[in-house]
Amino acid sequence: MNLIVSTRTESKHLRFEVDGRWQYGDALKLAYLIKAAQGRSSLDRFLVDFRRVSSAPGSDEKFMLCERLLRVFQPPVRIALVGDATLIDGDAIAVSAEAPRIAVFVRERDALAWLLA
Repeated sequence: MNLIVSTRTESKHLRFEVDGRWQYGDALKLAYLIKAAQGRSSLDRFLVDFRRVSSAPGSDEKFMLCERLLRVFQPPVRIALVGDATLIDGDAIAVSAEAPRIAVFVRERDALAWLLA
């Protein structure tokens, strides 16, 4: 994986700070990294900060993380993604009882309010 990911346990959720330039395949690896952290912590709420992630210059591809997270997690998991919404595949978010709750935010304060509600 081309990304640098730091993980921190906070009071009611896990925080993942992601840094670097993403490449094809990084989304699935990151989804499984988050899943492994869940297994170690037994928490079901995650904040993933993408504000320091960039794409290749001139690329209009999206970071397909939402699709990958939908494959890996099940309810009652809630995942707040913070970052540039144009880089994240927010249109892939499913709204159903069988899917984890995932939302994309530009501001961390909004993400935390949703995540911890």
